[in-house]
Amino acid sequence: MELTRDDHPFINDLQVGHFFDSYFVLRTLQMGTTRTNKPFLILDLTDKTGHIKGKMWEDAASAYQGLSEGLVVKVRAGVEEYQGAAELKVIRIRPLDPEDSQDVSRFLPSSGRDPEIDLEMIRSAIQRIEHPGLKELLGGLFGDEEFVSAYQTAPAGKRWHHGYLGGLLEHSASLVQLSTKLCEHYPKLNRDLLVAGAVLHDVGKLQELRFDTAIDYTVRGRLEGHIVLGAQFIEDRAASIEELDEPTLVQLKHLILSHQGSRENGCPVEPMTREAFVLYFLDEIDSKLNAIDRELEKAEGGGGAFTEYIHLLGRMLYKGEDAD
Repeated sequence: MELTRDDHPFINDLQVGHFFDSYFVLRTLQMGTTRTNKPFLILDLTDKTGHIKGKMWEDAASAYQGLSEGLVVKVRAGVEEYQGAAELKVIRIRPLDPEDSQDVSRFLPSSGRDPEIDLEMIRSAIQRIEHPGLKELLGGLFGDEEFVSAYQTAPAGKRWHHGYLGGLLEHSASLVQLSTKLCEHYPKLNRDLLVAGAVLHDVGKLQELRFDTAIDYTVRGRLEGHIVLGAQFIEDRAASIEELDEPTLVQLKHLILSHQGSRENGCPVEPMTREAFVLYFLDEIDSKLNAIDRELEKAEGGGGAFTEYIHLLGRMLYKGEDAD
């Protein structure tokens, strides 16, 4: 087949027969050997549109020495078909030169929403908080440019729900909106606490995840987890706020420590207040619907009325009778 030359395509643009140079993040690599003991490289490359497998047959051992997972790499390759799927035959691969700097948005998917809209909505909700200690805590955070920059850029997950740049802000803003509406329907709910919990329930993700050239766990993220990191973050920030009384701080930390609903889901404690139950259910709704929407989008364009089996949901999803 005659190869079609392409420069710097994204993964979702690649077709069998393409020959190209482009930039990716090296997700995984390992050495393999043929039956005749010839070494070859097995690669998994990613950008914001997806990931693709590849193999490198020539100079594999020397290439391996200069590579590591998480690197941005420049790749020259052709696209072939292997067992019914597109796969790269890599001709050349090298770490990115400093002068070849690439925008991180090339490698990581993003929310697509205007962050200023969600930030303004959160700031408006903070202004309506009546508890002086909670208002000072949240107002201080959202007056801190470094915190706001990280909060509006961070993902809310690695791959499952809101696993893209801006995902944390999008998810938290959604919970703030839902919390506000639910408090109108259930007046016994403590609106100040619930809104504060909605804003801060995933704040530990800022330390749990890195999001430079790939979304992955930090060492602290794997060893401690975002729930513990988030509760500790709030404890530290609250230490200098005199008007944040102990009972209110304890209840706010309880929202963070219980927001995934059960010990089986990684919570140190389970919900024991109205606000904690509500935050857990709202978090479930928003995260699940985001994940479902993304699975349905991935399954568009054929394949019948149902998606493939999704292990994290334990089922297939119905796409509709007109899916084909």
